[in-house]
Amino acid sequence: MPAASWCSAIGCIPLKAGRWTGKKCTAWRASWGGSASWSIAKPISCLKYCASQLVPVGRQLAAMAVIIPARDEEERLGRCLDSVRAAMDRLAHARPQIQARAIVVADSCTDGTAQIAGRHASEDWRISVQQVGFGNVGASRAAGARHALGLLAAAGDPGAIWLASTDADTCVPEHWLQGFARLHSRGADAVAGTVEPDRSELEEHIFALWQQEYQPVEGHGHIHGANFGVCAAAYLAVGGFEPLAAREDVALVEALRHAGYRVQATARLQATTSGRLRGRLDEGFADYLAALDHRMLNTG
Repeated sequence: MPAASWCSAIGCIPLKAGRWTGKKCTAWRASWGGSASWSIAKPISCLKYCASQLVPVGRQLAAMAVIIPARDEEERLGRCLDSVRAAMDRLAHARPQIQARAIVVADSCTDGTAQIAGRHASEDWRISVQQVGFGNVGASRAAGARHALGLLAAAGDPGAIWLASTDADTCVPEHWLQGFARLHSRGADAVAGTVEPDRSELEEHIFALWQQEYQPVEGHGHIHGANFGVCAAAYLAVGGFEPLAAREDVALVEALRHAGYRVQATARLQATTSGRLRGRLDEGFADYLAALDHRMLNTG
């Protein structure tokens, strides 16, 4: 849609060619997360501003789904879902045209994980629960993606669907989904965020060493299934998550890059994940933290 049509659609009133009142245009800007500033006495040229906010053709999202594999995470899943619900609420406020869903994939759980997920689902229709017996995080993420795409089939084009991935022991920031949507609108086919271990679960010397080594900067080289998002069209084109016991996130990113998709690494979307040293799978973030602790003991 041309910029002028957008301006008309949101209620800006033309005074003369290329000139528009600012009252409703700045009110619309507030709905994108900015602060409302009213311009009544002096007309402004909002045409350029509205044009700068247009999403490129083919880059508009209709739906987003959060995939959360979980295995015996009854102690942490509640906090994770609280953070995901907050992110969905913020997205609904900022971009009401995008529907959001969350899928918990309870894999081979022997504790109350599935029950906790079910309780959240009963409180929030946007959350659904799958119980599987894979014992495999890659298969769990892939199952969650399939379920999400089935739920969001009405969105039509997979290019209009975003699959966000996190873990049951992780809390995502409130602007998480909104940030994914913004980066997608600017050309990203996939986004790799950063993580920070929960300091309350980690000894200070390990956290200090993690800070020295991790370096959460723009263009970083980290890949975490706990903080990752991908356009469904790109995801499907490369075959999705492989049924790997570990590093399924790395394999997906490698496949996306090999196929020529744009994977953007950003430090502006940082999640907080468990600081435990014994995790649910080998070669995960817990093993990385444990290796830091082991190195400190050997060099100290």
